[in-house]
Amino acid sequence: MEWNDSLLTGVEKIDNQHKELFRRVNNVLEACNQRKGKEIVGETLNFLESYVEEHFRDEEKLQLESQYPGYEGHKLLHAKFIKDIKDLKSRFERDGASILVVIEMNKTIVGWLREHIMKVDKKFAEYYTSR
Repeated sequence: MEWNDSLLTGVEKIDNQHKELFRRVNNVLEACNQRKGKEIVGETLNFLESYVEEHFRDEEKLQLESQYPGYEGHKLLHAKFIKDIKDLKSRFERDGASILVVIEMNKTIVGWLREHIMKVDKKFAEYYTSR
């Protein structure tokens, strides 16, 4: 999962957090691919869970401060993704770093982040930077 400039929103704090999320997701995917211990993957998933929650709080704070009309829908998408991360973490704890977990992680995290940034976060960023 590579970061590229097409993912930039133009809001520096959000972009920096997105880059860190991509870096960490790459770390956990690499650990799974190399069959490194459950510990490394588990630690990274723990980090991702807490970091995503922090990142979403920051985004939602900016949305509230700017009176973003899409706030409620955006917040619901965040809540669903947090639930998906928790479900993935539970599956990892149950099944370990199996190939099925890696595939699900790739689909759940990587796919969601790309889609969310490109469509939802960019829409908010356009609103935010135009004010």
